[in-house]
Amino acid sequence: MKLFLFCCFVALFFSYPEGLSRQSPDDEIVLQGSTPGDSAIKAMLKIDQAKLVDFIRWDLTLHLAPNLKNTFELYISYGENEPNTLGFKNGGEKKRIQGTLGIFKMIKSTLRGEIYKLSAGDPTIAFSFVKLNDNLFQLLTTDDKLMVGNGGWSYCLNRKGGSTISSTLPALSPTVANLKPNRHTEIFDGRTPCTEIAKEYGIPVNNECTKLKWRLTLYRDSLTMEPTGYTLLRIFRKDKDIIGKWEIIKGTSDNPAALIYRLLPKDKSDEALQFLVGDENVLFFLDKKQQLMVGDENFSFALNRKLQ
Repeated sequence: MKLFLFCCFVALFFSYPEGLSRQSPDDEIVLQGSTPGDSAIKAMLKIDQAKLVDFIRWDLTLHLAPNLKNTFELYISYGENEPNTLGFKNGGEKKRIQGTLGIFKMIKSTLRGEIYKLSAGDPTIAFSFVKLNDNLFQLLTTDDKLMVGNGGWSYCLNRKGGSTISSTLPALSPTVANLKPNRHTEIFDGRTPCTEIAKEYGIPVNNECTKLKWRLTLYRDSLTMEPTGYTLLRIFRKDKDIIGKWEIIKGTSDNPAALIYRLLPKDKSDEALQFLVGDENVLFFLDKKQQLMVGDENFSFALNRKLQ
């Protein structure tokens, strides 16, 4: 009898298709974050365009079921921001969306990577993400480009309970390593969580710090378009401008197509930040080990080009 049970166990163990987990028949990915509430995302989520929506808070669960239909369940809260808080006026409005999930590989002139396409029962509700790594997913436009956030919120969702893990940095655009900038000055804005990055880079903050505001201005030579200087304004209470030079790093040891911007502050006591270039409009914060940083339900570690 014992021999029979052992043989059955072995048969079951080796019967799983290659690449599928033997731990659980149904894996879950829980994502959280807050995004802008502009007209594009309101159209994707079927929110009344006439409503004033400063931001949308996401609680998204992806159900990945091997050999079965993948599904998702999304809870969103949205509305006007209550000043000096992380919440909404009058609690905001809420909505629940369910549907199916398709996962596929994409290689286009504007984007490459693993794409998660979500569709609800209502055919007018559909949106997509590109997977940066196991912890970060970036929303896409309807023509498969990275959505560009603003100075308040980004379009990146963060895995709940996720942490910085060792992973290959993606190159989201096949042409990102050969970007040809057409501006001598580029400005990127954003807000990030405070504690994690303060600890990583030794930024002096106190226990009241829940977010940091950033404005990064990059300057290029007017003839060669090569990097020259930068100005970084980091606001917790009232911080000084940080100035210095910056450089472009083309490729890493595990991904020659990835592109990194590295800041080289004039004052060596300031932080030498690094960013993964998603495309010409979105930069993602890296830690000192060149790993993507994971945000929370309120803010992500990303900066967005200030559209002029």
